[in-house]
Amino acid sequence: MESEKGQSLIELVVAIGIFVITIGSVSFLVLNNYTSGQLSKEITQANFLAQEGLEAVRSIRDNSWSNLTAGNHGLAISDNNWVFQGDSEDISSKLKEGARTIAVEEVDSNRKKVTSQVSWNFLERPQEIQLVTYLTNWQKVTSNCQGDCTPCSGLSWGFCRRQTGCSWDRRNRLCFGTCTPCENFLTRFSCIRQLGCSWLNP
Repeated sequence: MESEKGQSLIELVVAIGIFVITIGSVSFLVLNNYTSGQLSKEITQANFLAQEGLEAVRSIRDNSWSNLTAGNHGLAISDNNWVFQGDSEDISSKLKEGARTIAVEEVDSNRKKVTSQVSWNFLERPQEIQLVTYLTNWQKVTSNCQGDCTPCSGLSWGFCRRQTGCSWDRRNRLCFGTCTPCENFLTRFSCIRQLGCSWLNP
């Protein structure tokens, strides 16, 4: 009789153990799927904000080349126009502890490198997206590079890495960003590397 009670107790302990392991595994899978989905949404939002940053800088360039000053900048809207303000922009209302920084670097007197960086925290882990493009003073420089650059979306890994302005998201296996327009390339080599662009001999 005591032997049967002992056996029943062991069976109960084993059953409880199996139940706990099963619940733990299911909980982990559910939590992992939720976390992955949430991170993917935040990466998409960060990509959008980084692309918006590049478009804002193009707008600033089009208003006046002299406004495209070197350094780190935040963005703001004044009189329905994008302007630089401060050295970074608080976007924590869209991403946790989020910030957007526009870095402008001098390449030469009529060409500048622009990096749009979005950083934020996801489950206390820092995340970052960077998009890069090159802008020219189109009012002063006439480029022999013509055509329409191939959009980043849909490009394979190899072509994405080649296309200036595009970046590869390894986690989601997709190409994102805004391809640098053909007229921004001032040399034949840089022009023909960009998909959709061709160099016209003067």
